[in-house]
Amino acid sequence: MSIRARLASIFAVALAAVLIAGGALYFTLDEMLLFQKRSEISYEDLTLHVALASDTSQYMNEAVTVALGHSLGPEAAKAAERVTQDLAAIEALKRRLSADPETRESPEESAEELEHIDLMRESFGRLVAGVGEMNRIAHERASERHALLEDLSQHEYEERFLPNISAAVHDAERDVARVLDDARRLRSRVAALGAVATGGALFILIVLLGRLLRSIDRGFSTLVEGSRQIAQGDLDLRLPALDEHEFGRMSMAFNDMAASLYSAQESKLRMEKLAAVGQLAASVGHDLRNPLGAVRNANHYLKKRLSGTPVGAEPRVAQFLSIIDKELAACTKIIGNLLDFARERRPLFSACTVKSLVEDAMSVVDAPPHVRIENEVPDALPTVELDKDQFRQLLVNLIQNAAEAVPAGREGHVRVAARWTDDWLALSVADNGSGISDEARARLFEPLFSTKLKGTGLGLAISAGIVRRHGGTLDVTSELGSGTTFVIQVPVRQSHVVKARSSAPPGAHGA
Repeated sequence: MSIRARLASIFAVALAAVLIAGGALYFTLDEMLLFQKRSEISYEDLTLHVALASDTSQYMNEAVTVALGHSLGPEAAKAAERVTQDLAAIEALKRRLSADPETRESPEESAEELEHIDLMRESFGRLVAGVGEMNRIAHERASERHALLEDLSQHEYEERFLPNISAAVHDAERDVARVLDDARRLRSRVAALGAVATGGALFILIVLLGRLLRSIDRGFSTLVEGSRQIAQGDLDLRLPALDEHEFGRMSMAFNDMAASLYSAQESKLRMEKLAAVGQLAASVGHDLRNPLGAVRNANHYLKKRLSGTPVGAEPRVAQFLSIIDKELAACTKIIGNLLDFARERRPLFSACTVKSLVEDAMSVVDAPPHVRIENEVPDALPTVELDKDQFRQLLVNLIQNAAEAVPAGREGHVRVAARWTDDWLALSVADNGSGISDEARARLFEPLFSTKLKGTGLGLAISAGIVRRHGGTLDVTSELGSGTTFVIQVPVRQSHVVKARSSAPPGAHGA
């Protein structure tokens, strides 16, 4: 995951925490509204009971006035009407609470509260009746009025009406206490949800940021240490995988850079080695040519002087002279290889047919008797432009090596095949010899490296140089015990291909 994606995930977690907290508040909104509703109802209930107590007290004051000898005035009637209205409002409120499922109390509590209201209504009715009776007593009978007022005040008002008001106020206080408890629980729940959401978000954010910072620190430290080691010349260094974010891509790019630097250094060393070998080959070839020429002349002179003499007729003398000729030819070939490797002559292109070129190369190969060389190049292959001399030398080297790779006692074969496309000519030389190991194949085209006991290690290096100067490639595949195949691919000049193609018979586009 990239650093940008990780930061996006961190912000997503923060947003999710905010949404969770918001969701928690949203789901508690109903409870908050219910809390507000119950608070308003409790306040209204208390207000109605306070108004009831006040209106009843005012009515009792009017009763005192009547007991003192005054007539029952309109204020007493108004006070009685207000008390009746207060009782009706309280009863309506209680019944509304009982009908509302959100504010409904238990049936026992509702029945008890309604009973208090009925008792207060009955008690107040007796108070009104007693005050009316007291108002009808004549003024001269003041003691009877006072006695009736005292009875109403002590027995009806204080012992019956006020206890019901106290009980109703107690019920209202109980509802208020419940509302306060619910408010505390709601605050605790909201606080707990907020704490859990905030704490969880902070924990996740800290974990994600910690992992990201550790990853970034590890990435920077690894890259800095790798750069330091590369600067000190350790081109074999390869960084470990740094996760899947940008540092992972940077580590891959760093490893590619290190591999490129290693290849460039290897290529530089190889070119320096090739240059040194080329200078040495040119010097050695030039220095050996004159002494070998003198030896060849001396050998020719000895053969001429000994011809027809008893000494020349001896078998051992003839054998040694033949050995000298053979070894001089081998030395001449080695010197030729050295000079060919040192010169790297540019190709001189000329038109040629591939099949005849292969036939010409096969004609000079000294193949062992148990090896059969087969030319499988199609006759219909178009005429192409190559450096015939260099390509002949290339084919001779490959076919000779292939023939010598077949161990004695095995019926061997070397097959030379070719195919042609619009842009490339591909030649293959395949044998069923002993094969080449992976270690040897990796160094096969290095100069002076050879798997043969008497090899100079220049043949394949010269062959690779010829193919390279033609703009092509020389590849090899091999399996121990099963044989080796060399594949030459060189580009074909388009202008000459078109000419050859127009004159070629049908089906001449490859094999």
